[in-house]
Amino acid sequence: MKKKSILVLLGLLVISIFLPAQEETTEQETSKIHHQITVTATRIETSPRETGSSVTIITKEELAQTQEPLLLDALKKVAGISIIQAGPAGMASSVFLRGANSEHTLIMIDGVQVNDPISPSRSADLAHLQTSNIERVEILAGPQSPLYGSDALGGVINIITSPGKGKPHLEISGLLGSWMTSQVQVSTAGEWEKIAFSLSLTHFQNEGISAANSIYPGNSEKDGYRNLSFAGRTDLTLSPNNKFSFFLRAYNARSDIDNFGGPYGDDPNNQQDSQSLISRLSWRNFLFGPRWEQLLSINFTHHRRENKNSPDEFHPSEGDKGIYKSNFVHLDWQHNLYLHPNNTITFGIDWKQESGQSEYTSFNAWGNYNSFFPQEKAHSVGFYGQDFIRIEPYFFSQIGIRWDKYAHFGTAFTYRLSPTIIFPATNTQLKLSLGSAFKAPSLYQLYAPGSIFGPIGNPHLQPEKSKGWEVGIQQTLMSPDKLQLNLGYFSQNFTNLIQFDYAQGYINTGRARSRGWEVSSQLNLKETVQVHLHYTHLQSLDLQTNEPLLRRPQELLNARLLLQIKKNIHSIITFTYYGQREDLDYSTWPASRVSLSPFKLLNFNTSYNLNPHLQLFLKIDNLLDEKFELIKGYGAYGLSIYLGVKSTI
Repeated sequence: MKKKSILVLLGLLVISIFLPAQEETTEQETSKIHHQITVTATRIETSPRETGSSVTIITKEELAQTQEPLLLDALKKVAGISIIQAGPAGMASSVFLRGANSEHTLIMIDGVQVNDPISPSRSADLAHLQTSNIERVEILAGPQSPLYGSDALGGVINIITSPGKGKPHLEISGLLGSWMTSQVQVSTAGEWEKIAFSLSLTHFQNEGISAANSIYPGNSEKDGYRNLSFAGRTDLTLSPNNKFSFFLRAYNARSDIDNFGGPYGDDPNNQQDSQSLISRLSWRNFLFGPRWEQLLSINFTHHRRENKNSPDEFHPSEGDKGIYKSNFVHLDWQHNLYLHPNNTITFGIDWKQESGQSEYTSFNAWGNYNSFFPQEKAHSVGFYGQDFIRIEPYFFSQIGIRWDKYAHFGTAFTYRLSPTIIFPATNTQLKLSLGSAFKAPSLYQLYAPGSIFGPIGNPHLQPEKSKGWEVGIQQTLMSPDKLQLNLGYFSQNFTNLIQFDYAQGYINTGRARSRGWEVSSQLNLKETVQVHLHYTHLQSLDLQTNEPLLRRPQELLNARLLLQIKKNIHSIITFTYYGQREDLDYSTWPASRVSLSPFKLLNFNTSYNLNPHLQLFLKIDNLLDEKFELIKGYGAYGLSIYLGVKSTI
């Protein structure tokens, strides 16, 4: 595959150099303070300035600038988000949004829920999502159940697929670099009569590093990763008021993993295969003119994971195998009533069904162990409503409520209020948001069969709950929009958290609190220099033990300098500071609580547009070759250098 990647890169250079040149644009392809649109905050197209919720948008242009192959790495630059991963690319990952548990963030692709029903806590693993064919990523912080139901206690991350635009074209790109990394992507997009389409096929692989940190004895074997991904979207516009859309994203990945982190965690043949398919078919239609819009969608998600660990020379008498499969079906019928330019009412009904099953076997010197989880299902129906009030240009407000009915625990009611006040004379914006959210117990937490040690599942579990609020101020200075300052404070309490007790299995007993403040700024200088700064100070606390929640940094700083050196040369310098956080050291018995040292990362990206059809880019990560651990006992990449080329035909 390495030789094929090199041939692809050379071929792109030859083809693109001889394509006819076009006039170069002087417009900088970097993010600016401009009018953006979000659909996640209100389920309708809205400017972020009109919502009291905290919304961060990663644009397609920003993804192209940083040249991150994997979405997980792009999210590391977002304020309030901390990412942890059990080793290099392809290993299990968690996303902590403002200190909330990973399973408390709802992950969606084009509105389709990605959280895996068969994972123990119904969390989502973003380790295998590539950045190909992504139009933008919207991060919505705070409790969001009134619009999206279960799982959105800490917030929502919505990944939106690129639509087809303009004349049909073909784009080919390739990347080579450290750790024997290679990526090849082929994509096409465009419009033809009433059809718009965008398709991409991407292959990524590397040899990696040892997942169990190589600074400990017994960890020398590299853990590689490969991933084949497809992403496509088709829109059929029958008339301005009648449109069908279909999208599909799928991946097939293989990760070499280790048994555990720390000393002698290496395993030369432990592997995990992961496949996912996420799809959505929707119909958008206007009734009785432009005032009543309805959106009917059918969503389907399938996940499959298989772990295989056969005996080897280091572990001759032990091995294990596990298969985990799940499906998620979601029907949603949304209505938008545009009663007046100052008032829009959104309401709807949705039905969800999740199912999952698993089988696990292992053997060692102590004997054999088998665990069979037969297929279980859970379904729910929800009704939601929102009133969006606009009093231009001074006041905006969203009031939302939701009622859900679950077969196994009953009902859940949630609410949200998020007003915004704008003072045009001073370009000042005040934001307030408060609301509630819930998370239904997972299939595993409800129905997992017991073992010889005691019960596991508990069919009497109740949903986890949260209440939170935030307040913020945004100030724009140095007209026209050269400097933007943001300051915000947030607080959220989590109750009824589901935790495992060795005597009783899963029970509702946990309580936690997450508080903090965020500062961000963006400065534009002469259209050629931009400075971005994001800082988060977090206090997350387990209210039962009065100790900090694990793996959440107290301080997180991200600073970026964007430079347009010439019309066709753009560079980005990124500095990240990860503060102290606590973790558990499982190499001791019992596991002991430890503090992980702060660390800093310096990254550099530059791109050179040889002509309008050909771009060369250089990406250097961890320039300082910092040694650090995101999880105690697991490794992370050192200095990494990547070269790439992108051609548009």
